[in-house]
Order: sequence, then C-alpha cells, then structure tokens
Amino acid sequence: MFLAEGIRLLEESIRFRFWPRTVYYTPSMLSDRGEELLKQFESSGVRTVKLSARQLNSLADTETPQGIVGLFSMPADDMGELYSLHQRMLLLCENVSDPGNLGTLVRSALAFGFDLVLLCGNTAEPYAPKVVRASAGAVFGVRMAEVSSKEVDALIAKEGISIIASDLSGEADFGFLKERVKNRKILLAIGSEATGLSKVILERADIRVRIRHLHTVESLNAAVAGSIIMKELFGIVNEG
Repeated sequence: MFLAEGIRLLEESIRFRFWPRTVYYTPSMLSDRGEELLKQFESSGVRTVKLSARQLNSLADTETPQGIVGLFSMPADDMGELYSLHQRMLLLCENVSDPGNLGTLVRSALAFGFDLVLLCGNTAEPYAPKVVRASAGAVFGVRMAEVSSKEVDALIAKEGISIIASDLSGEADFGFLKERVKNRKILLAIGSEATGLSKVILERADIRVRIRHLHTVESLNAAVAGSIIMKELFGIVNEG
C-alpha cells in the first residue's frame, strides 16, 4: 500500500483510472476543487473516510496538506507480468537512489513514450511519497518493475533489445543514433549522478551517449540527463 496526497496527484489517479482503496479527507481543509474531487471518488464507489484536521495532518507527509489523501494498492511489479512484445522503449534506472530524480525520470518516461520503467540495484522505492510527488502523478500512468541484472540480461537476449547507456565518456552527437535505433526496441540505461552506471551495464551497452554542455559544470544530474536523452530518442523514434 502507498499514500498519495493533494488535489493534483489524486486528479492524476482518476485520469489514469488508478483508483484508491480509500480516500481520507477533512472538510474544513478542502477547497472547491478538493470538494469536487471528493465527489468524483464518491460517485465512483471509492470508500471515503472523514478525519479531523489533526488526524489528517498526522497522516499527511507534506507541510501544508490540502485536506485529501488517497490510500492505494501497489500494482504488480514483476517484469514477466508487465513486459509485452509491443513495447518498444524501456527505461532502466540503476542505483538512482534520490527520490526526486527517480520521480522526475518517471514523469519524463511518461511524457516521451517509454512503455516500461525497470528499477535495478539501489534505486529508490517507486511509490515512496517523495517519488510520487516528484513524478507529479506519473506513477499512476507508467508501468514499473523491480528487476535484477540477470533479468535484464535475459530480456535483452530474448528480445534483441539495444541498450543505450548514459555515460560521461559516450558520444555527444545524437545524429548517429537515427540509423541504429530506428525500428528497433531500445532500453535507455540511466545510473546515479555520483557513480554512473555499473560496469556490467556499460559492458553490455550497444551505444554510449552523453549530453554536450559547457565545462563550467562537471555533469548534469541523472534526472536532467535522462530526460534530455529520452526527448532525443522520442524525436528519432517518432520522426515522420
């Protein structure tokens, strides 16, 4: 189970038909928008529970709660259940331990058409409160699976997927990617800002890429770099 609080996140849960098991609310804390949201849950048969302001504040994770919190069941996270043959673009987050970075990567994955997010190594819990907030509700629209490196290897070998690795020593010109990824299944691998991708993933990569930028900074953080690369791949895959 996990919690998501606030109007925007719960509106996103409705948009993606990801229904909570229970919605907790405090009438005196709800805005007009919050009251309308509560009515939508009630009309859809979602269980609602009224709490005092003190009770809701103890339940909420933010400093200024908006008077409404949803309790959700965690979805399936087994890659065997979530992967399907029609999926073309996958994102692998390896050792992305910062919740904000992971949430941002999940949001970008949804924006740029990535079908499945794979979580490997010491990556943050995908439904932790900070990840859910940083994703701006994208966790309700993206499938995510926790995997081992062996499972990744098996999937790549079976499906013939090309691995594109984010690496500071990689190629900075994205033009060469066009012929190498067009009409192919791809897996973009993003590692932590501090240590990058593991040697295992880098050795298996078909292509290594980096973001060209001024030397006034050593590197971009994982979320920014990953989002830029996802945007480039989205443009290549959807060209024409």
